[in-house]
Amino acid sequence: MVRPSLAVLALTACGGEDRATMPPLTPEPGDARPLAPAGAPPEQSRAARMVLYRYLRGVAAGDAKVCASVTPAYERATFGKPGGCGSGLAAARARLRAQDRAALRTVTVPTGQAGPGPDDFTVRFEDLRWKGEPARPGGLLAAGFTLRKTGARWLITV
Repeated sequence: MVRPSLAVLALTACGGEDRATMPPLTPEPGDARPLAPAGAPPEQSRAARMVLYRYLRGVAAGDAKVCASVTPAYERATFGKPGGCGSGLAAARARLRAQDRAALRTVTVPTGQAGPGPDDFTVRFEDLRWKGEPARPGGLLAAGFTLRKTGARWLITV
């Protein structure tokens, strides 16, 4: 014979309404894995960070294909005119120190923040990680990069 109090305990432990829930997971001290920023689903965070990663590595290589990752507003602000990335990338890249170009070959984008807009993601220069000496901000290396979700793509914008 099962006592009523034990039956309630058994139902509760097996998924009844009053079941205990797990506390939210928090990172362990010293855990170096990047967390998704608040407000951005992890897959969107990764997709946006990957666009910036490819852009910065492409700048290091002098690959004009990176121009497909920027908006006309970013081109105007960074290269002086809409459509200016293709023709201005080499000159802007040449203004970087050799050490900065070398550092860009090792850059990673481990984190960022959702915002400022609802479809935006921002990565501060300080959030970038480097193997060895970091690049200096300035010129192509902005103090922060804003990426905006446009359709199914993330683009670097101002």
